[in-house]
Amino acid sequence: MIHVSASLAADEARLATLPQLWRRRCAEGGDRPALRHKERGIWQGLSWSGYFSEARAIGLAMAESGLQAGEVVSVLSDNRPRWLIVDMAAQAMGFVSHGMYPCSMAAQVGHALVEAGSRVVFVENADQLMKVLAVRDTCPDLRHIVVLDTRGLSRFTDAQVSSYDEWLARGAQAVAREPALFDNRIDAGTGEQIAFLAATAGSTGPARLVARRQHDFLREVRAVSHWLQLRPGDRALSITSLAHYGERMLAQKAMLMHETLLHLPENGATVFNDMSEVEPHVLFAAPRFFEKLQGTTELFMQEAVPVARTAYASCLSAHRPGWLQRRTQARIRSALGLRNVRVALASGASSPAQVADWFDAIGIPLLDCYGMAEAGFCRIVPASRSMETASAPFETGTQLKLAPDGEVLVRGAIPRPGYWLRGTLSPAATLADGWLRTGDLGRVDEHGRVRLLGRVRAQTIGARGESISPEIAEDAFRLSAYIADAIVVPAEGGHSAALLALDEERIRKHAQQQRLPFTDYASLLGLPEITALIAAQVEIANGRLPENHRVRTIRVIPRSLHQGDEELTPALRLNRRVVASRYADLFTEPLGV
Repeated sequence: MIHVSASLAADEARLATLPQLWRRRCAEGGDRPALRHKERGIWQGLSWSGYFSEARAIGLAMAESGLQAGEVVSVLSDNRPRWLIVDMAAQAMGFVSHGMYPCSMAAQVGHALVEAGSRVVFVENADQLMKVLAVRDTCPDLRHIVVLDTRGLSRFTDAQVSSYDEWLARGAQAVAREPALFDNRIDAGTGEQIAFLAATAGSTGPARLVARRQHDFLREVRAVSHWLQLRPGDRALSITSLAHYGERMLAQKAMLMHETLLHLPENGATVFNDMSEVEPHVLFAAPRFFEKLQGTTELFMQEAVPVARTAYASCLSAHRPGWLQRRTQARIRSALGLRNVRVALASGASSPAQVADWFDAIGIPLLDCYGMAEAGFCRIVPASRSMETASAPFETGTQLKLAPDGEVLVRGAIPRPGYWLRGTLSPAATLADGWLRTGDLGRVDEHGRVRLLGRVRAQTIGARGESISPEIAEDAFRLSAYIADAIVVPAEGGHSAALLALDEERIRKHAQQQRLPFTDYASLLGLPEITALIAAQVEIANGRLPENHRVRTIRVIPRSLHQGDEELTPALRLNRRVVASRYADLFTEPLGV
């Protein structure tokens, strides 16, 4: 039976920690489903009471392993029920939870485990286990590795490695011996305790870990109702990794503050199909995800019958949609699994204008979310440039302004967030009046939209000495339907060079329509017709830019990139540091585009 003390049940506002709120929700939910996860094509459910019981067993198993209050428990897994169970078990027992992106390479995993000072790491499967085993000798604090899914490891033995099921059985025995210990630990929790560690973006350098305290996170979870628009009975689909601060906050918000049923997809390849089955009411994803939805629709419409193409074009261009346009909008939303979506949240502050306007045209408001692990959601504002949908930013409790040099500064409820290094906290850089330096260069338009222009240290100097922000040129390239992303880097002579990642699906489609022969991606890039196509796109992009921002040298990344590749960030954008280093030799070759 789940215990809820009378003092906590009397007034929810007095709950000081997320585990206390979670326990209350588990008691109220009982045998009703808390979340669903797709496994081998079938949706499996976990009840609130089952969620509590399993987390209690895992939490006590952590204590049995010798963990002390304030020590770190890490998770390296895709979004799974056991990710959430381990996370809540650790927080409930007074340990510090730490999620890592499952797409991380072994070196990145090792760096994160060392920075965190992790004592225990829970890994999803054999693939993730191999990453940890490759770097464990460099992780002096690591004591235990727990595998959530041991398929493929039946003959594997290692003194440091055990299975989740073994920990679950050990925890069940501990519950039988000390049934009140888990509740006592939850009751003893305070708002000052560190709840979890969240990684910074790490796009221009190694990621750092931000320590978030219980009262800060709980305050933000409670504060987003006025723009999240959740209602009892809604469904949510967790697309972005739970290691992402925003996804963790919104998932906890959906589950604990509303009667929202959280769905976890089977894997990245099934997300679009899972979305059609779930038909969520709220959607949070990287801008690239929304670009993909638009691109998929437009590729499909290219081969549709003429009457459908006409209706589609009318839907996108109608200033005041009539019945035909509204019907077309509904069909598009239904086909994409967006029929119920009230609001879509893009986890980047610079959604491409054409993508935001497209979603606006099909009747779905797309919100730009500018945020960071240090300060949470800082600015939420409609992304569409349409004057009919433009409005002031939603209230997030965080102030935002620009420094004289263009750096974005924020100031909110967290006066001076701390960076964690093996149990030691160091404060983030702030100005004398408490404004946090984000390191982002940007501008803010008349509606409060934050437009990022690059990083403070990423500026280059042009041939005439002007300061150049690479993001301006990169945005111009991203407007092309055939270019998925771009990284602009300094080149010889004071000019700039660009590395382009192509949209493989659209390039292949173009080649098929033109009946061009190719066997694989490399042969596709070698076609003169494709070289000419990209050269034309580059000319169009440069035509949008002022003279000092135009790119003189262009190279195409010679392989297709997919989620999990080191060249991509968790937001599916090119990792500037990795790409610039890994493909530097391309600029020593003769000009190809």
